[in-house]
Amino acid sequence: MKLNKIKNLLLVALLATTVSCGDLAVENLNNPDTERALASSEDLRSLANGTIRDWYTSVHTYSTLQMATTVGADAATASWGNQGMQLMGTEPRPAWDNSPAAPYGSTSRVLFNSMYSINSSASDVLKSLEGGVNFGDEGSDNAMISAVSKLAQGLSIGYIGLHFDQGYIADENTSEADLTDPTLVPYTDLMDHAVTKLEEVITIAENNTFTLDDNVIRTGGPVDNEMLEQIAHSFIARFLAYAPRNASQNSSVDWNKVATHAQNGTELIIEVDQWDGGFWYNGAKAYLVFPGWARVDHYVINMMDPTYPAHNPNGNDYPAPDSANVVDERLLTDYEHLPSNNFRPERGLYFFSSFRYSRNDDWLGVYEGPLVEISQSELDMFRAEAHYHAGNYQAAADIINNSERITRGNMDPVSPTAEAVWQGIHHERLVEQFLTGSGNEFFHMRKNDLLQEGTALHFPIPAATLEVLGRTQPFYTFGGVENADGVNTSDGGWR
Repeated sequence: MKLNKIKNLLLVALLATTVSCGDLAVENLNNPDTERALASSEDLRSLANGTIRDWYTSVHTYSTLQMATTVGADAATASWGNQGMQLMGTEPRPAWDNSPAAPYGSTSRVLFNSMYSINSSASDVLKSLEGGVNFGDEGSDNAMISAVSKLAQGLSIGYIGLHFDQGYIADENTSEADLTDPTLVPYTDLMDHAVTKLEEVITIAENNTFTLDDNVIRTGGPVDNEMLEQIAHSFIARFLAYAPRNASQNSSVDWNKVATHAQNGTELIIEVDQWDGGFWYNGAKAYLVFPGWARVDHYVINMMDPTYPAHNPNGNDYPAPDSANVVDERLLTDYEHLPSNNFRPERGLYFFSSFRYSRNDDWLGVYEGPLVEISQSELDMFRAEAHYHAGNYQAAADIINNSERITRGNMDPVSPTAEAVWQGIHHERLVEQFLTGSGNEFFHMRKNDLLQEGTALHFPIPAATLEVLGRTQPFYTFGGVENADGVNTSDGGWR
């Protein structure tokens, strides 16, 4: 198998990035032993089996975009510069720095490179299948390996499409000429390709019986073909629902298709095991919830107790919640009050918050145990939103009123009106689903025109890749109130 030029260059760029101990460990495939390493079915099997773990660790690593997008969505807040948090949270919003020397250029570059590295590994495995390599006795595991590889392709290209304005499509069927001179396509084409790959996973899983090798998807139990099919349905629902860049695009989504996939999907809970050898790790979440790092934005706190302001321009400290004022009891169970702030005041008092997220404190520090990737709440709210767009407000309200809003929040039921239903969905996405899927808060605020004016709606192809592709400086970017067009940069906002 020949390594293509763009794959080599992306891997070199990724390996040149300085990463933390929680980042994805990437094998350097650009070496003389590559052909030998991929020559046996066992090596290829190991390559395929590591792709989903690598995807999970990459989208949730400290060095990628989850921290920046969560702050940019006004779900979390932090004045620390780490990984673009201060940049994405600054008010008024500046443009994303996409210059070659950008201080946090690696934040987008790591995600871009790692997703294409994963996609390339999966494509190598699928190409080997086409070339006659068999897995298991006389090919008994071929369908399983194919399904895992196509899942990795779908997830990796899907997360390029969720985050970036454009990218390129490459798989086992891409010609060598197209690999060495890739054609950039818009994110809509990337999302279509990702959904197609996940649909292929569903077809394979429907027509074959298998159980994945241990640790391919670390859920704490076996993952068979039926569960793999359900996982693919869940991610299709997520991709379709979160791809829109504004409210107009959101209204044009095929919501019947979203509802069908959400109905056929499953929650996905990952057993994180940083110290147990499997290295399923969620570095971004650690920094978003660890005391002294990011905090929960008052925008979210105000939803649970309206006596707290949704915006804190003067950096005030606030007392612990009074249960008499709390409208959502999850404020008392999932969030911890802190009496003072440790942020840098000269960077903006509006960063200050009196709360941190504490729901996963049993995991924090030991970094082992279950973390929700896709919750039942997420799937239910996709179904509720489908009813909302169809005008079936009673059906949507029934779903919301049978959710954690009632069972955990002890909130009042929503009425079957358009505004009440939308507010109910919005509330669950930012309160119940807080810090589950990487970027979900950003994608939700984006598609509803709620990102603050000037917030980039997606990210440009990283400068290092533009240099490889022969583009000239200054490189394009998005963001900044002066560029607010509602297409690439938010012209709306909740404030």
